[in-house]
Parts: sequence; structure tokens; C-alpha cells
Amino acid sequence: MAASPAENIQGPFFIGLTINILLYGVLTAQVYLYFTTYKTDRLWLKTFIVILYIADMFDCIISIYYIYGALVTHFGDEANLLRANWAFAADAVLTGAIGGAVQHFFAWRVYVLSKNLFIVLAIVLCSLVNFAGSLGATISVALNPNFSLLPGLRVEVTMWLVGAVLADTIIAIALVWHLGRHKYLYPALNSTINRILRMTVQTGVLTTIVAVIDLTCYLSISSGIHLIFNIPLSKLYTNCMLSSLNARKAWRYDGSSEGEPSRGDSVAFQAQSTQPEVFVHVESRKLTRTDDKPRHSLFHHCSTSKHVWNGEEDSLSINEV
Repeated sequence: MAASPAENIQGPFFIGLTINILLYGVLTAQVYLYFTTYKTDRLWLKTFIVILYIADMFDCIISIYYIYGALVTHFGDEANLLRANWAFAADAVLTGAIGGAVQHFFAWRVYVLSKNLFIVLAIVLCSLVNFAGSLGATISVALNPNFSLLPGLRVEVTMWLVGAVLADTIIAIALVWHLGRHKYLYPALNSTINRILRMTVQTGVLTTIVAVIDLTCYLSISSGIHLIFNIPLSKLYTNCMLSSLNARKAWRYDGSSEGEPSRGDSVAFQAQSTQPEVFVHVESRKLTRTDDKPRHSLFHHCSTSKHVWNGEEDSLSINEV
């Protein structure tokens, strides 16, 4: 029995859409947790999260619109199964835009921590390549909506996913390297820094692995299996960003209670003094004798001299990390 044409594109697309919607539910819970917990965060960050949430919602809507039209509205129309529409084409650029926006956020975070413009520019450049590739894929599909031409978009798809992988890798390495250095400067905070490092690696590796699998499937399998990993990619990026923001409550080390976020919702690392404190105490005793009866000894304590050598106090403030 011949396989249905829907198995090549619409089948993988439907599986990817199912995962996409599940991740959107997780994202909704994360957004609710964020706005109920971190009420003092900056306005631009809250606005940025709302925009990403709306963009992810729109991505779900157009994906549902496409699969409904292909499998329900045009049920039995095999010719329609072989052609894309505007909704299918728009999914690529939306995924690239959302992923790029999240990568720009992490680039800002790297700048706040390290002040290294070279690393930030490298992340931004890879992110722009990511977006340019997704935009190119959208334009190519819109101009040639035949699914048989999808394997010919190797340049656009490779730019898109390789740019995303490189940006994620640079972000993870930069954050791990910078925070790892401070483990030696802040020995009392090793456990806190370790938690941040684990979260950084886990979120960065997750999106990198999915993007690599997506690219590998696209280059090696002629059918649309890669759509299973490509469709939910935007939700993975947004969920990773929100999970790192919501995890700040567990990273706090500034004496505030765990139930209430500290002002500014930042993790403040205060270095301990590396130089010893030296106290010099001088005591002088004077004894007076008489022929009658001994008088009380007089003890005179010289004023205590306190010399304190403190190393220059170093502090690290990680804002919205």
C-alpha cells in the first residue's frame, strides 16, 4: 500500500505542533510565575517577555491554521498536500526571530557580567545570521511553495541553524567561563555559582542539541522529519529564558527571605576580605610600694590600637541572572 503524501510533511509537522503546544502551556505557567514573583523587574524586561509570549502564541495560531487547512479544509486533496501556504512559510521566520531575540537577551546578560564587547558582538553576529537564514527560508518557500523544493534550501537552513548553534555555544561558554572564575574569588558562594552554571549549561545545551538534530535530519533525510524538531524550537528558546529568570529566587545570597524577592531581583556576590585583621593590644603595669601597707596596684591600659588591613572589597552584582 502506497504511503499517503501527508506522511512526508504534514505528519511530522503535526507531531512537532503537538510538542509546540505542550511547550506553550509550560511557557504560560512560566510567564505567570514570573509576573507574580518578580514584580520589581525593569519595565523593558517585562515588555520584552510579553512580546515574546505574544509572538509564540501567534506562531501556534498560524501552525494550527496551516495543519487544519491541509488536513481538514482540503481533506482528500492530495495536490494541496504537496504545496505550502503563507502560514507554513511564516513559521520559519517567526522561529528565527524569537530565537534571535532570546539570544540577544543572553548577549546583554553576557555584557552585564563580563563587559566584553568582542564576545557580545560575536553572539549578535551569529544571531543575525540565524535570523537571516530563517528569513531566507521563508522567502524561498513563499516564492516556490512546492514541498518538493524544500531539500534545495540547504544554504538558508544551514545558515539559520548553524548560526543558532554557534550563538548558543558562545553564550554558554562565555557565562560558564566568567562565573567559573568567580568561584575562586567567592569561596563562600560556590554552591550558588554552581547552580547558576548548571542552569546555564542545561538551557544552552538543550537548544543546541535540538538545533543540531534538526539540521542533521534536514540534510540527511529527504522527508520532513526535521519538522518534528524545528516547529517547537521557538518555544524551547523562550522557555529556557524564562526558566533562567525564574530561577533567580533560588540563586539569591543576600540575606533576604526565600519567600520574597530582593529589591531588583539580583544575585549579589560579596567577596570576603582576603587579608587578615591584626589587632595590637598594649598593656602597661605600674607597681608602687610604700613602707606602711601596700597600695593597690594601678593598671593602666593603653588605648587599644587596631590596625586593619582589608583587601579592596570586590563585589559582583548579577542583574536579572
